[in-house]
Amino acid sequence: MAQIQCNFFSYALGHGVDISVTLPSFTSCNMDKEHSHQLPGKFPVLYLLHGHGNDYMVWHRYTSIDRYAEEKRIAVVTFTVGNIPYVNGDLGMNYYDFLEKELPDFVENYFPISNKPEERYIAGLSMGGYGSLIHGLQNPERYSAIGAFSPAVFTKEDLANRPRGGMPTSVMPDTYTVAEEAVNSGKKLPDLFLCVGDKDFLYEKVENYQAYLKSIWKGSRLRYDMLPGYEHEFAIWDIEVQEFLDWIDRKDVYKAMGPNKV
Repeated sequence: MAQIQCNFFSYALGHGVDISVTLPSFTSCNMDKEHSHQLPGKFPVLYLLHGHGNDYMVWHRYTSIDRYAEEKRIAVVTFTVGNIPYVNGDLGMNYYDFLEKELPDFVENYFPISNKPEERYIAGLSMGGYGSLIHGLQNPERYSAIGAFSPAVFTKEDLANRPRGGMPTSVMPDTYTVAEEAVNSGKKLPDLFLCVGDKDFLYEKVENYQAYLKSIWKGSRLRYDMLPGYEHEFAIWDIEVQEFLDWIDRKDVYKAMGPNKV
């Protein structure tokens, strides 16, 4: 695989930003076979979001996402937003615009990464799970599937009563209203994958949210995993990101080739 650390100037943010791009190999490392770097097509892509207090490298440090990307033949893009929950914040911190517009524009032009909505996925943990829900449900035409791992989910009342604590609650949409508006829009929705551990401090909120989704969901697949014994930790996120990659409904040329053995 190619693992690329990149810094570029963001017009949405007005400063440089660090990202990581993982590109799988086209052919396996089996030395008995002929090898090539000529690609049959652009790679499908997973935009993978970090949590509060994390950065763009946390998925690479604490999970096996690079190996999963190689085996599943899918590109993975991570990036840093600090503690801004993937929304447009104060003082030009326009992370909603950055994720929704500029980051795909950059990576899908500079790298062999597909710009087809059916080959684009978004997922994240904790605060990143919130971000994946907000972006995926508000822009359903842009994503094939959403993964929310132990996501931070909020009602309107939660956000009204929440201390700011560095998070711009005044501009954060609540996840219930976003889901309702997405369902009522009549648009084709992405498939949605939720998970949480039963020892997680967010367990009850995620349980309530998935029950709400089941009561209103229409037209696409909805999966919920509850793993006994797990807290708010990378042990469950490492398991579930692999489950998510197995679960997504891929139709790209690399899926037809099967897993890439490493």
